[in-house]
Amino acid sequence: MKHQQRGLQIIQRLGQTYRAMQAGFSARVGHALPRWRILLALAESGTCSQKQLAERCRLDPASLTRLLQAMEQQGWIARHVHPQDNRLTNASLTPQGQAVVDEAMPRRAAFFDEALQGLSTQDLDALLRTLEILEQNFKRAAGEPGGSD
Repeated sequence: MKHQQRGLQIIQRLGQTYRAMQAGFSARVGHALPRWRILLALAESGTCSQKQLAERCRLDPASLTRLLQAMEQQGWIARHVHPQDNRLTNASLTPQGQAVVDEAMPRRAAFFDEALQGLSTQDLDALLRTLEILEQNFKRAAGEPGGSD
């Protein structure tokens, strides 16, 4: 039972840490993490279908659509129907959206530099290995692909 309690403490702390990271990221970078992931994905890949974007950003399609609509109203992205398949909607950054990404990148880098202060290379390597194992275990528990050893 003690092992279960320790595991629960760790999982709860993982959630708290993630929420603290999201709040810190938003405050320092100026964008909520889901919106930033979309902006960065479009900056890296150019035009992308909404389906691909939802998978890449790990967002459900309805949430993605709401975020894209808001960013479209701000003039940061453009959406258009795929020329060969009118069932698909593509999204891309506008020049204004690219400027938003370019302007935020130094703040993003500074945020992560600050967030990782006090952690050695060995600490980071051990944490990464631990998180990879946890992710595989969670996926296996959910019956998802990628949860195997």
